[in-house]
Amino acid sequence: MAIKRTSSNSLVNATKMSTGFSSAAIPNAPTIGTATATSDVAATVTYTAAVLGATGTTFTATSNPSSITGTGSSPITVTGLTASTSYTFTVTAGNANGTSAASSASNSITTSAPLSSYESIATATVGSGGQSTVEFNSIPSTFKHLQVRVIARDNRVPPSGNFNNMHLQVGNGSIDTGSNYTYHTIRGDGSSASTDGAGNSTVTDYTVIPSSTAGSNTFGAQIWDILDYANTNKYKTIRMLSGTDNNGTGLIEFSSSVWRSTSAITNLRFLLSSTPSFVQYTQFALYGIKGA
Repeated sequence: MAIKRTSSNSLVNATKMSTGFSSAAIPNAPTIGTATATSDVAATVTYTAAVLGATGTTFTATSNPSSITGTGSSPITVTGLTASTSYTFTVTAGNANGTSAASSASNSITTSAPLSSYESIATATVGSGGQSTVEFNSIPSTFKHLQVRVIARDNRVPPSGNFNNMHLQVGNGSIDTGSNYTYHTIRGDGSSASTDGAGNSTVTDYTVIPSSTAGSNTFGAQIWDILDYANTNKYKTIRMLSGTDNNGTGLIEFSSSVWRSTSAITNLRFLLSSTPSFVQYTQFALYGIKGA
């Protein structure tokens, strides 16, 4: 019996046809993995490349809605998304011959709120009986920074002038009343300026607010920024800007303080010099900041 030789090329071509693979083949669709929101405008998408068929050399994740894409190896990062929006993703594989069909859709994710936004955590308003301190406790660690906005007045009769001092103490689980604060302050009234500071204080800076001798119904305004409050690798920086006007006289003040602790801040206490009380309608509003 004669045996006919089959060429090696014919054998290779036959093999390619039987496996569905040829030099002109495109990859099969990847298997989708998990999508994860990583910020207000970005997400990552994992996938597994197909084992059979042609090799994929590029992989692209596409969002639904908006068809926003990202390329790379798993996990693929997709940026340019819209804050507070739900998305699913598919992944395709491509090579020189073309692009595969899309994978099945991923799980749904929702991007976070805009990172620059402020979210209200808590508010406090002093009632008719007055209040010697105002505290915020059990502050969540889910934000980048904290901000407190204050409109305040107290009932103390000062030794001189129309203004008194307000302070801030912080803590983790309880208020730190030790000498663990450093502060520096500059204030002015339009014609003169003064400075103050301390390296081992039991409170932050001496912030001025109107006293009982100030004009009727006069309140001072303050903004306190507490930076990286949940970061356990650094001391906590606190900055404050305040302004008070009293029928033609007034003060504006800027200060910077440090709580010399690496503990996360979970507690805030606002208090007054000596033993006065915040008067009715004094207000404190605590916000979380999601920005960088």
